[in-house]
Amino acid sequence: MVFCEVLIKSVPQYRLFACTYSLSFYILTIILFPTFLQAQATSEKRPDLALSNFFSEGWKFSWWEEPEEGPAQSPRFRLLKIPATVFEREVRMNYSFTNNADNGKRDEHEWELEFEMPISRRLLIEVEPRVLSVSPDDGDDHSGLGDTSFISRIMLIETRNTTFLSLLDVKFPTGDKDRGLGGGKTVISPGLGLWRDLGGRFALHSFFGFNIPVGGTTDADPDTTVNYSAAVTKTVTPKNKPLLGNFTLFTEINGSSDVGARHDVTVVSILPGARWNLGREFWLMPGVEFPIIGRDTFDNRIWFSILKDF
Repeated sequence: MVFCEVLIKSVPQYRLFACTYSLSFYILTIILFPTFLQAQATSEKRPDLALSNFFSEGWKFSWWEEPEEGPAQSPRFRLLKIPATVFEREVRMNYSFTNNADNGKRDEHEWELEFEMPISRRLLIEVEPRVLSVSPDDGDDHSGLGDTSFISRIMLIETRNTTFLSLLDVKFPTGDKDRGLGGGKTVISPGLGLWRDLGGRFALHSFFGFNIPVGGTTDADPDTTVNYSAAVTKTVTPKNKPLLGNFTLFTEINGSSDVGARHDVTVVSILPGARWNLGREFWLMPGVEFPIIGRDTFDNRIWFSILKDF
């Protein structure tokens, strides 16, 4: 509700649609899918987080511990592009190469350093600075700092086999728009994420949210961009497997649709990949992304992540 009040004071009324829709989506999920969200208790010492104990449980600032993973459970971790639907304490370096981005006008390398720190079972903060190298087709290459994101996540429900959280991402235009290194506008992105253990070491990740520009916009920018994602994972090795711990195959489907732009664009892509633990909580995660709707936006995108949990 505080977020909605801020939007009321800072952005035009028609952009409040995204905030209202996001809140409505959350309420409907709780009402319509109680069976889906029901799960076994984690333990007596670590009570489940639920809406019923939202204000009384999980807010104490302490050293966060990852929920214990059972032998038949899928591990909880985030993937490559879909926003995180679980809490992790980690440092991550993401690299991506986009071939023929922006309708074939340029190639783009992006390095993203992520630092995620849960400060309680309910609250996580994250910072994501970016460095970009852009190679336009006119040959005038540019490199430098890109836009920077500050992210907070609030855990709404956490049980042995389910997490349901809210996310608020604020992206600041620290990159030079004229050199193609940034978007040139401040964007607020609320959203909701769900992770569900399906059994047999399969898991479902899903996300629904919005990008709402609130500063530095032009008439060509969309009023709102709707983001939607889903992924299925399958873990095939135990975590203690040497060099291939918790080897997991996954396929992400990520989409975005502009609303209110001169030329609304919808892009949907598929991103297969894998993730595994080399040992001592060092993880590798490669993947390749292909557009299936909006194919002229880019040809393909190569992803690679190195992570360290702590």
